[in-house]
Amino acid sequence: MRRSQVIGLLLWRGGLVFCYAAILFEGSKFLLRWVDVPGQIEVGGGLVGVGMGLLMLSLILERIADARIEKGGKP
Repeated sequence: MRRSQVIGLLLWRGGLVFCYAAILFEGSKFLLRWVDVPGQIEVGGGLVGVGMGLLMLSLILERIADARIEKGGKP
């Protein structure tokens, strides 16, 4: 794949992730106002969500590195 195609694909995926994150953020704000959850639970839930996201990202990056090693490339 050409470099311009890779850049376009990354920008497209980044835009999709940004849109999904904005929808999730606005939806959760609406839901939290409707349910009237205490602030401590809001912060705790946000931290749990961010932690899970970072964990999933690290697992994906580790799998990519393992796949490169299996192909005979550098990690």
